[in-house]
Amino acid sequence: MIGNFVKNERVRLKLTQEELAEKAKMKATYLSKLERDQLPTPPSEEVLISLAYALQADPHEIIVKAGRVPSDFRDLILEDENVFKYLKRKVAEHNRKEDSNAI
Repeated sequence: MIGNFVKNERVRLKLTQEELAEKAKMKATYLSKLERDQLPTPPSEEVLISLAYALQADPHEIIVKAGRVPSDFRDLILEDENVFKYLKRKVAEHNRKEDSNAI
């Protein structure tokens, strides 16, 4: 999931893995594994933010595509009961919609 996105963005910017790795301050071998979705766990939020800036992409989008919840999103959800209720309602609506499409 995150791997294809990163690779497509890198190719769009005409960067080699080595060039992107240098810009994102990571090893090219790590980036290669990330692009092939061969990392044992998703990258840390800090790594994903560095990668987002190197790709000129939205850090929140990359964090979510990596299967994580951005810490500022998490903080807001935990601090604001209305945000939590809103998201819970949206998830329920989404699930009902998916269930009705499966029939």
